[in-house]
Formats: sequence, structure tokens, C-alpha cells
Amino acid sequence: MKNIAINKETQASLTPNSILNHLLEGNKRFINNDLQAVDYNALVKDTTSGQYPKAVILSCIDSRVPVEQVFDQTIGDIFVARVAGNFENTDILGSLEYSCAVAGSKLIMVLGHESCGAVKAACDGVELGNITKMLDNI
Repeated sequence: MKNIAINKETQASLTPNSILNHLLEGNKRFINNDLQAVDYNALVKDTTSGQYPKAVILSCIDSRVPVEQVFDQTIGDIFVARVAGNFENTDILGSLEYSCAVAGSKLIMVLGHESCGAVKAACDGVELGNITKMLDNI
């Protein structure tokens, strides 16, 4: 059972390749429905004084792609930035920079998915309130 969060020393010892391999191994566990058991209460307590996520993942808000579960990650493991269509703007870029430059993450992943409603809406030229401006970014 996973009940200890990544600490600064562990984060410092990781490489981008080892992190990518760990995420891909977690994805295999997800695909095989063999997720790790997690003690969430212990992880919350273990991260109250700080967090040292190993990676940041930019993903779409799509509810069918729960990023932590897809990579079998939990509290303290990864940052996740989500926006419809998983595009980058100033706010998202600032979040990615914070993750790496301030919090020490060593890998940035952009995670796409099939049948993205935001991308379809952008291609179809949907215009509706704030969605119009957002879709311009796609």
C-alpha cells in the first residue's frame, strides 16, 4: 500500500526518463485494472508540510481521462493542469513553469485523447460566450 509521499530527496534523485517509465508502468496497471492500494489519509498528512511532485501533465478537462488514475498516481505524485482542448496559454505556461522551476518537477507531459469535444467545437466554429475565446486558442 502506498502511504508515503515523494520527498525532496526522492524527487532530486529522479530523472525525466525514470519518471516517464514510472508513468508508463502506471498506465499499464490502469489498463490491466491492477491499481496500487493507497492510504489517502496517510498521504494527506505526509504532504501537509510540502509537496514534491515528479512531473506535471497538461491534459484536457475530459471526464473520461482522469489523469492520476490513468497513470496510477496519487496525492503528491504529479501536478495536473487541465483545460478543455489541453492547449497552452499564459496561465497554463505559468503553472508548468511553477511546477518545474519552483516545485522541482522534472517532466512535462502533454496528454491528448480521442474524440475531444473542445477540438471538435473549435473545428466546427462554435461561438458561445467565453467558449469562443477559449476555442480560439485551439
